[in-house]
Amino acid sequence: MIVTVVPNPALDKTIVLPHFSLGRIHRAGEVIIQAGGKGFNVARALHTLGAQGLVIGPVGGYAGKHLLALAREEGLQVDMEEVAAELRTCLTVVDPAADYCLTEIYEQGAPLTRAEWDAVVRRVTSALTQAAFLVISGSFPPGVPEDALLMLLRQARAASVPVFLDTHGAQLPAALAYHPALLKVNQFEAGELLGYPLADSLQALEGAAELQRRGVREVVISLGKAGVVGCTAEGQRFGWTAPAVPALSSTGSGDCLLGGIAAGLMRGQGLIQSARLGVAAGAANTLQIGAGRLYLSDIERLLPVVKAISLGG
Repeated sequence: MIVTVVPNPALDKTIVLPHFSLGRIHRAGEVIIQAGGKGFNVARALHTLGAQGLVIGPVGGYAGKHLLALAREEGLQVDMEEVAAELRTCLTVVDPAADYCLTEIYEQGAPLTRAEWDAVVRRVTSALTQAAFLVISGSFPPGVPEDALLMLLRQARAASVPVFLDTHGAQLPAALAYHPALLKVNQFEAGELLGYPLADSLQALEGAAELQRRGVREVVISLGKAGVVGCTAEGQRFGWTAPAVPALSSTGSGDCLLGGIAAGLMRGQGLIQSARLGVAAGAANTLQIGAGRLYLSDIERLLPVVKAISLGG
């Protein structure tokens, strides 16, 4: 089982609205409402790929009850901690008449108390006895302890459960000292963490190697439409191109990349082939409107089109 922590979940609402513009009354077309937050997108990819997962995080209010119902309707396994604050809502407007341009409005999320976060950590600790991997994905809400991420890493280390990280912020540099099994970030997040920009695949590979020197065992850095690069624990460098597809929305593709990697590793594949599966999953996500919505048939069709990046020169 893969346990996924979503520290700051949301009720995601996506509205398909042709010819959207500010200052007008619009009547929405298609409306998609989902259990949201990066960890839920990861969980959807895992579910699509047949991997057993469990999502843990804080949830509260009427919107929180709606999120739980939606997650269960999708067949996702959840063990959420009930908190006092109302769950945040995130709104995305998709305009198909403007090349599927996205307008995104994300609420920050209400603060959690220390006691509420401690309760989330206890749920994670209990689930680690059944976990093959622990995935921590997304931002942390206001009010959590300064070492909220490190609290999870300590529990995973005590349980000898490998951790996959896809987060950012002030806690991340200290987290590298806990030697996470995998860090998945995009090139801009990696540049922010390192303190200098990564402009291309070769610079991203050098950045991945530096992140390994700082404590991470394996690294995957996404390059958007250009694909991914990474370094295995043995120091082997690799890269995969992203297939050219008629993309509708890229929201959640990085999360599906991580879900594909985790599913591949769960199958016993090494990081290189798992990353290839992840690239196919991320590309499949772009074919649908709504984060983390993808079909296994699309992943299987796209996987052979994912080719190795030339790392020469």
